[in-house]
Amino acid sequence: MESGTSNLLNILQARVKKLCEEGNWNEAMHTAKAGLDQARAKLSDDQESIEALSLALEVNGDFLRQYGNLEDARLAYLESLEVITGAEEPHFEQRGRISASIAVIYDSDGNEDEAIHFYEAGIKLFESMDPPSLLDVADLCNNLAYIYKSRGDFDSAETLYLKALEISHAHLGENDEETAAICNNVGALYLAAECYEQARGMQMMALEARRKTFGDQHLETAQSHANLALALCETGEGKDAKTHFEDALTIYESQLKDAPMDYATVSTNYAEFLRNSGDEKAAVAIEKRAGKKLRKIS
Repeated sequence: MESGTSNLLNILQARVKKLCEEGNWNEAMHTAKAGLDQARAKLSDDQESIEALSLALEVNGDFLRQYGNLEDARLAYLESLEVITGAEEPHFEQRGRISASIAVIYDSDGNEDEAIHFYEAGIKLFESMDPPSLLDVADLCNNLAYIYKSRGDFDSAETLYLKALEISHAHLGENDEETAAICNNVGALYLAAECYEQARGMQMMALEARRKTFGDQHLETAQSHANLALALCETGEGKDAKTHFEDALTIYESQLKDAPMDYATVSTNYAEFLRNSGDEKAAVAIEKRAGKKLRKIS
């Protein structure tokens, strides 16, 4: 694409994004539509106009997706992908980006088969870049793994999660928030698969990373305390599980309005653990404590 047209469309893309962030949806819609109308009007057989139309369609899809019009966004992305696939250059990055956007829409709609198809396509396209866009690969592997986990295909999910974790660990570091999030996801997978020692190890890694990245009082840290507690319940480390449940509840209670559902879930899990341990009195006390605090913010 000639630099002039490319720069103009990049400016358009940035302006639409900025307008959406500001909540100026009407102006963002007009800007995206004007760019698309112009690109359609100038479409011919030359590569510059083909690439310009594809990018304008992608910009329009981005706006529609942020606006909440997922069906029209999907159609815009699909047309953009069709247009750019016919170009002379491979355009791995743009095709990967569009494929990822389509996958997320299908994923949010619960259309897992189509989501899998486009996640896999996006992964291959990002891997085909020179050099490969590995952080994008990790992001899509993480999303795709979640679908396989929900389907009970733990082997496929594990392969994808570990691939994402390896990339994130190598390129972002062991204490990066993305690395911690993937550790948390791997731990949740192992817990679901009843691989409790592995779950314990991954949740411990996630907690350590989140404490270093976010601090001891962050909600992400609370989530890791709670998830580690669940793993410790299964490995027979009840005393440590109790400590981590208490740590999680303390953090959630200090920021209860920001995460009431998470607090309720952890309270329920903690009470169940106490009840299964034969401490009915303590279980009831936790339930009453949670109920009282939740009523105060309702």
